[in-house]
Amino acid sequence: MNIYKTMYHPHKPAGIDDRKANIIGGGIAGLATAAFLIDDAKMPARNITIYEKKPVMGGSMDGTKGNEGYLCRAERELEPYMECLWYLCSKIPSLENEGRTVLDDVVDFNRDEPIHTEARVIVNQGEIDGQYHNYKMPQRYVTAMAKIVSSTEEELADKRIDEFFDKDFFKTNFWTCFHSQLAFKHYHSAIECRRYWQRFTFINRHEYLEGFIHTKYNEYDAIILPIERWLIDHGVHFVNNFSVYDLTLDTKNDTVEAILAHQNGQDVTIPVSNKDLVFVTSGSISENSCFGDNHNVAKTNTDTEDMGTFTIWKNLAKKDDKFGHPDKFLGQIDQTKWISFFPTVKGYPEFFRRIEELSGSKAGTGGLMTFKDSNWDMSFEIHHKPFFPYQADDEEVGWGYGLYGENVGNYIKKRMWDCTGDEIMTELLYHLGMLDIKDEVLKHTYMSTAMMPYATSQFMPRKLGDRPKVVPDGCTNLAFLGQFVEVDDDVVFTVETSVRTGLESVYELLDVDKDVLEVNPSRYDIRYLLERVKRFNGIKGKITPDMLPQLTPDQLPAVTQELLHYVNNIPPYYTMYLGRDKTVPYKESILHPKAPHSK
Repeated sequence: MNIYKTMYHPHKPAGIDDRKANIIGGGIAGLATAAFLIDDAKMPARNITIYEKKPVMGGSMDGTKGNEGYLCRAERELEPYMECLWYLCSKIPSLENEGRTVLDDVVDFNRDEPIHTEARVIVNQGEIDGQYHNYKMPQRYVTAMAKIVSSTEEELADKRIDEFFDKDFFKTNFWTCFHSQLAFKHYHSAIECRRYWQRFTFINRHEYLEGFIHTKYNEYDAIILPIERWLIDHGVHFVNNFSVYDLTLDTKNDTVEAILAHQNGQDVTIPVSNKDLVFVTSGSISENSCFGDNHNVAKTNTDTEDMGTFTIWKNLAKKDDKFGHPDKFLGQIDQTKWISFFPTVKGYPEFFRRIEELSGSKAGTGGLMTFKDSNWDMSFEIHHKPFFPYQADDEEVGWGYGLYGENVGNYIKKRMWDCTGDEIMTELLYHLGMLDIKDEVLKHTYMSTAMMPYATSQFMPRKLGDRPKVVPDGCTNLAFLGQFVEVDDDVVFTVETSVRTGLESVYELLDVDKDVLEVNPSRYDIRYLLERVKRFNGIKGKITPDMLPQLTPDQLPAVTQELLHYVNNIPPYYTMYLGRDKTVPYKESILHPKAPHSK
């Protein structure tokens, strides 16, 4: 990556004032695309239209208040090396602090409220698992992980993670922390797992959740709303309740000629000229979500006709192989769905106070707790207050999910898929060891539950070509956005992916004279490689030359004594997080002086 070219302000592309952009999907990918068109490509905002099926923008990054409590389907895990996301946020003015940006607000908040947990894994109905920091594994698992990481994606085509490991691997401390944080299941894509293990280290203090970033409010109010306001102020057109289902293409399937949609019960056709652009969000992991509450089960929507932006992708894929194979991701709802839940506790602070006491962290700073004994594979966290700008002083909110909802619960003898909000909360209280306050918690809590049929569909086994490129081969005015797009070296299931596809699509279609931000190259950092060797082999302290003979080639690349000295004396930068002097070793940090040190 050429740094000076990424900071460069390019000249306007020729003829940009006379071109129009049609953006299909008003999630973070579509909003980011509009922002990059305006600020990087200098397209007049009045030439940009965003079409959204729902009455509000934001897509999966939702957050609002209903009649009885708050609703929020998902939780984003942000980290410092989401370069495209933070580049976008650096452009958007803060809604609360004049002269500051959304990025400034995020940095300021994390300096004051860094995430750190001593209670990442809970066992035995309310006990912190004292062993979950130990990532040492049998050599056969270390070798299998190295095989996945060193394989090409062609070699891993359509393979599952569990093709490389026996069932005991999925009981290790590393897998417990890794999979529950990211919603990976044993039958998911080995390709996608490989990308995660290369993109992120998941090694040094990963189990403390350090390095993760959170926002002052929920992500809708903290990120989506400021972007939307900025785009409105610039003159972008927003069209809601507008359901696009297909595109008309030329005979070579290279150029969009029209957009086909439904609005207010009517068929609508929008002509597209050769010089105009079309950006399509090819699916959403929260598509066809259904909500439940305390007394009603969140149903599973299995409709295969009305699938939002998935419908567009499916129709395009019928026209040409270069648009991918959506059925690889969409045809197995019972393997891709899971339930999230969002409790609003009003007038009963005892519940969250107990969780703070159990975890040792105040609300909002402890991150996700995973209940290792849970048949549902349940995880839960409590948010800081206010998590919504308009949240009342006596209201507290949290978020959780169950990854294996097909299983019968430990206390509630039903599948999670079949449970009401009260039943899910009761199961949660069981794993927290707090059934003694069940009646009071249920009395004071509104439970919003959400069944998402495609929550982990992007993780299903695949091969190269199953997802379309950002700009498919030959396409002149069409680009794809979101989680179901092929981006070199990057992972899916992140906000970064959505924003990056917007950046790359704008730069490529308009030939913007500016380098695309590089995917964080941590996979090439020798410090991470050695830290992985240390953690998985149970090595304490520094690696010395006399240890090298016992480390096999697939564990450790060839290194010199000088390089060993370097990596042993400079901590991996991934362990550094906002709010701490980067020259101070963690064990001397004033923020967490009593936290155990990984070295």
